[in-house]
Amino acid sequence: MEAPRTLRLPDGRTLAYDDVGDPDGSPLVYLHGTPDSRLARPPDHVTAAAGVRLLAVDRPGAGDSDRAPWAGLAALGEDLQALLEHVGVPRALLVGWSAGGLGALAAATVMGERVLGIGLVAPVPPVEAYEDDALVAAMGPGRRHFVELAREVPRAELAGEVAPYLVPDPLSPQIALEHVLEAAGERGRQELAEVPGAVEALVAGLEASVRQGRPALVEDVVRQLEPGLDLALVTAPVRTFHGASDGASPPEVGAWLVSRLPNAVLDLSPDAGHHLLFPRWRGILRALRRDAGI
Repeated sequence: MEAPRTLRLPDGRTLAYDDVGDPDGSPLVYLHGTPDSRLARPPDHVTAAAGVRLLAVDRPGAGDSDRAPWAGLAALGEDLQALLEHVGVPRALLVGWSAGGLGALAAATVMGERVLGIGLVAPVPPVEAYEDDALVAAMGPGRRHFVELAREVPRAELAGEVAPYLVPDPLSPQIALEHVLEAAGERGRQELAEVPGAVEALVAGLEASVRQGRPALVEDVVRQLEPGLDLALVTAPVRTFHGASDGASPPEVGAWLVSRLPNAVLDLSPDAGHHLLFPRWRGILRALRRDAGI
């Protein structure tokens, strides 16, 4: 991987990003999951063939972007506005995978009309969704256990407890590979196998996720548990993509979001899991461009 491009933000932090795909294509900001970085994105040649210019961003504290321990969830929107101004793009699509989906929603509450449309791929929902017992019951055992703890344990304490399970310590390339494959599960491994280089990209993303230090990972989880996100401020069209075999973000998460967003649809793939981002990337891009009329 080439070194990322960087932007010095108004508060002095560095925001790292890659500018790939079709330079004349429809602009799209990609937000990675947790633990992850901009490196674990679908293939750049597929993005280019779809006519998309992709700005793949390291969220604060991941990869080569500086930490923002004081920042709330929606502060990401200010960072992305600065990025769009820096690259001369007035409006863009947002796509977030897993925890990046929650980041995309939060950013959209700040960015307003700068957002052409939003794609949520197997997203982590706002913490208020965990009050829905039916939604929690639809999750897989690991995610359900996390949610049950989130109902009882202060978020900073919980984040500190789960961080070592998200990224093993110590971490070597072999351990990272084993962790990625184990965490993906059987369906996820099948999805990753459909895309050459996807596993290697996720291993690189996992290793980069703690480049700024493990406290940054804890801060990221704390932000994901922040209450009070106002979904009524998300005015752009939203398409939330879910696989029926996804225990981390089951279709019930999508239904919960659609019922609370002003302009949203649920896109369900009956045979997909949490890693549907990779084999279905081309179709995701087509759907989002169609929704936005671009």
